[in-house]
Amino acid sequence: MLNRYHVCILFFLSVVEGIAQDRFPVDKIPQKLKERANAVVRDQQWTINIRSSDDVILHVKQVVTIFNRAGLEHARLVLLYDKSTQIKSISGILQDHSGEILKKISVKDFVDESAVSHFSLFEDNRIKHFLPNVMQYPFTVSYEYELKLKQNLVIPDWVPKPSRDLSVELSSYTLRCGLADRINIKEINFEGQKLEAKNDKQRIYTWTVRDILASKNEPFSPPKEKYQIRVKVAPEQFYYYGKKGTYNNWGELGRWVFTDLLAERQKPTAQMVGKVHALTTNIHDDVDKVRVLYQYLQEKMRYVSVQIGIGGFQPMAASQVEQLGYGDCKALVNYMQSLLSIVNIPSYYCVVNAGDIKRDMDENFASMDQGNHVVLAVPLKKDTIWLECTSQKAPFGFLGSFTDDRVVFACAKEGGKLLHTPKVPAEESLQKRQGRFRLSESGDVDGLLSTSFYGNQFDNQLAMLGLPLPEQDKRLKEMYTVDNIVFKNISYDEDDGPSPTLTEQLSIVIQKYAPKSGTRIYLIPNVFNRKPPVPITHERKMPFFINRGYRDIDSLVFTLPENYVIDLKPADVQLETEFGSFTMKLQLKENNLVFYRQLILREGLFAPEKYATFVQFVNSIYQTDLGKVVFLERYKKD
Repeated sequence: MLNRYHVCILFFLSVVEGIAQDRFPVDKIPQKLKERANAVVRDQQWTINIRSSDDVILHVKQVVTIFNRAGLEHARLVLLYDKSTQIKSISGILQDHSGEILKKISVKDFVDESAVSHFSLFEDNRIKHFLPNVMQYPFTVSYEYELKLKQNLVIPDWVPKPSRDLSVELSSYTLRCGLADRINIKEINFEGQKLEAKNDKQRIYTWTVRDILASKNEPFSPPKEKYQIRVKVAPEQFYYYGKKGTYNNWGELGRWVFTDLLAERQKPTAQMVGKVHALTTNIHDDVDKVRVLYQYLQEKMRYVSVQIGIGGFQPMAASQVEQLGYGDCKALVNYMQSLLSIVNIPSYYCVVNAGDIKRDMDENFASMDQGNHVVLAVPLKKDTIWLECTSQKAPFGFLGSFTDDRVVFACAKEGGKLLHTPKVPAEESLQKRQGRFRLSESGDVDGLLSTSFYGNQFDNQLAMLGLPLPEQDKRLKEMYTVDNIVFKNISYDEDDGPSPTLTEQLSIVIQKYAPKSGTRIYLIPNVFNRKPPVPITHERKMPFFINRGYRDIDSLVFTLPENYVIDLKPADVQLETEFGSFTMKLQLKENNLVFYRQLILREGLFAPEKYATFVQFVNSIYQTDLGKVVFLERYKKD
C-alpha cells in the first residue's frame, strides 16, 4: 500500500517571490554552509493553501546550488500526479557559478511517464521529472511549480533538510486555511521561528529555519525521522475520492477506514462460504480454523501489487480476489478477513510501516499516510495471531523482520486502535551452528555443517526454501565468503511449529584453507561467522542505533591430522557490555580441537559518548574472530 499523494521530490526546496529573476552567485554562500555539503538550499518556500476540502494548492519555489557530482541528485525534481493531483505549472532556471543564466526550464524539458513500479502490476499514477544536464560545477537551479490536490486527507510533510549532505540557508513553510477549519499540526525537531496570523478569511501559519549545516554521515545513525525537521498537518474534516469524513484521533480514522473503505468489500461469495464450511466443518478449535484458512489462502492466492482506486488505500473486493486468484497486501488481508467472518472469527485489518527498520505509528498524531503495508491480527481468547497474508512461505502466526515489533493501526467497525506486533527477543533470534570437520596435513578442511535458524534469523533464510540447487549454491557462496569452498550436498528442513525453525545441512570441502609452512599448520577456527569491524568516529554528534538484536552460537570440532599437536592458540575471551556479550573458547579434547563462540547483540538507541566503547567491543570481536591456532608436527618440535 503506497501513499498516492506524497509529492516525491528528492530535495524539498523552495524560494521566495521573484526568485526566478534573482541571481545566486556561489561566492555569496557563507563558508559554514559549504562545509561537508554537496549542495546548499539557497532559498525555499512552500505554501499550502487549503481553499476547501477538495481544493488544496501547493505552491513551491526553490533554489539549490550544486557543488559537485555527488550532489547532482539534489537538482532533480520529480512530481507525481494522478486523478486527484493536477500539475498546474512548472518552470525553472539554470545559473552558472556567477549567477548568469544558462537555460530557462519549461514543462517541455520534463520527461512524462507512467509511475508503474517494478513490483506493481497496476498503477494509475504518472510522473514528470527533470535533471539538469550541466557539465561544469558548481551551478544553481531554481524551480517554481504549483499542484492542485483535489483532496485534503493526505497533505505532504514539510522537510526542509531531507539529506545529511545538504545545508539550508533559508527555508519557510506557510499553511493557509479557513478561519473555521480545524487542523491538527505536529512539529518534529523544529527549533526555528513560528508565526501565526489571520485576516478576514484565513488563518496563516509560517515556519522558518535558517543556516542549517550539512553533517557527515555517522555509522549506526538512527532512522532519519529521529533527527529530521518535519511539520505534519492533518485537517479534521476531509474529502477523498468522493468520500467525506471527520477524524481527530486514531479511533475515528479507523472507524472511517472500516466503514467507507472495507466493509462493503468484505462480503463473501456463496462459493467462498461453501469452501470455508467444507474446510472447517470438523474443526472446533478457533486456532485450528484460522490455521486451515490461512493455509488455504497461501495455496490459492498469490501476491500482486495493485495501486489503483482510492489512492491505493482501498482493497479489491473479496469476491474479485476469489475470482482472480491474486491481490495486493490490502486485498489479501481483506479476503482473509472475509474468510474468517464466515466462521464468526473477528480480525483486525492493520496498517503498518513495514521495512527492516522498525517504525511506529505516531501515537499522538493520527494520519492516513504513515503506513505502507497491511497485515492481519486475529484476537483469540489466549493470544492474538498475526498473519502475513502476502507470503506463500511464511509459517502460521509468524510475521518476521518486515513487520515485527512496531506500533500498527488496526481498523474496525467500533473504531481504530493502535496495537503492537510481536517482538522476538535477541536471545530467541538465534543462529545455532554445529560442524565436525577433518583437517588434513595439506591444510584442506572437509566435513558436515548444520545450522539452525530461529526467530528473525529464520526469516533471513526463508527465501532459500524451494530455490533450484544451482541458485542455492550461488547464494551460499555469497553468504559463506570462504575461498575455495565447495558445497557437495545442500539440504533444508523447515519446522513451522510455534517457534519456526529452518535447518541447513551442508557437506563442505575447502581446499588449502589452513596454510602450511614447514612443519606448522595455521588454522583460523572461526571459518564461517566473522564479525566485521566498525569505523571509529571522532567527536560523534548523533546517538548510535542498533536496530535488531540477535544471538549466534558456533560450535565447530576439527579432527587434527595424525602426529600434530597445538603449538600456539589464542586465549579464551569473555566480554560483557550493555550492547551485548561475547564468548570464545578453544580446547583440545584427545585429537580434536573444539571451538565455541557465542555473540549476543542487543538493540537500542545509545548516547554518542558510548560509541567509543561500542567500537572497542565490536572490534575486539573482529580481532578474536581472526585468531589463529598453530599446529606443529609431533616429534619435530624445536
